[in-house]
Amino acid sequence: MSHALSGSRRASYALFPLALIAVSRFDLGPCLLAGLVSYMILDVTDRRLRGAGAPPASARWAAVAVFAVTSAALGWIFIQFLRVGLVRLPILLDTVLPRLGAFAERYGFDFPADNARELRDIVVAAAREHSSSVSKTSGLLTRGAFQVFIAMFIATLRFLTPAATEHGGHLYDSLRHEINARVALFMRSFERVVGAQVLISTLNTLLTTIFLHAMGFHFKTFLTLTTFVCGMVPIIGNVVSNIFIVASGLIVSEQLAIIGLVYLVIVHKLGYLLNSRILGGSIDTPMWMTLLGLIVGEATMGVTGVLLAPALLHYAREEMRALPAR
Repeated sequence: MSHALSGSRRASYALFPLALIAVSRFDLGPCLLAGLVSYMILDVTDRRLRGAGAPPASARWAAVAVFAVTSAALGWIFIQFLRVGLVRLPILLDTVLPRLGAFAERYGFDFPADNARELRDIVVAAAREHSSSVSKTSGLLTRGAFQVFIAMFIATLRFLTPAATEHGGHLYDSLRHEINARVALFMRSFERVVGAQVLISTLNTLLTTIFLHAMGFHFKTFLTLTTFVCGMVPIIGNVVSNIFIVASGLIVSEQLAIIGLVYLVIVHKLGYLLNSRILGGSIDTPMWMTLLGLIVGEATMGVTGVLLAPALLHYAREEMRALPAR
């Protein structure tokens, strides 16, 4: 049996990393991630419905309906997060900043603001000093939002377009076949990783919500939404949500703030173990390799690279397992 690789397959192996380099070079990470998540929701729903006995056409359009509802629900959650945050965050800051000032004075630290207005003046002054950076960032956010909507639309069109089955024997069809094989394998890896991460994020939000209600924290709705939304961003998101939770505990008492901090440390340590068990068991990759992939992914594509790194590691391993040693 011959194990020689065809030229089209070799070309598909070269084009895959080149596409990732282009994504990194032109800041298309949000576009790629939105497209992958959108197509995953559509494809998984379609396969589940077909497995349950639904006709192909009905399953396809039902998947589009599920995707539309899911997108609307996530959009609503994000809008609620912004709406509640705009109302609750100034109140939280006005209440907690004087306490932080007194706490800092007690231990000999100089705290820069005593209320939300002073903190806002500090932020505005910093924004004016770095106005060019702020303008560039706002432009990137606007462009990123446009890219996300376009990627969702492209993913839906790709899902509704029947896959070509004929093979003309020429270079185009051969290369298309090999690229589709690479993409299909990567999508399976991405589906496994995202499924594990969604489970971890859901459990973290559920445990944190129970803790907030049990301990009598203020601003529970805002803190729950913050935990869920910020939990989608690795590392930085958890830090932001944790700061708000500890600050909310400080409004009631220093003891509650310390209890909240201890709880967050414990739940995050358990989260690391849960992450290694669920995510590591899902992709069967050593933890050190996953952490190394996260570092490289963050350095090349930022947050998008962190989210894609475990899936890319699993994909690369599966590709190498499919190839002979010689």
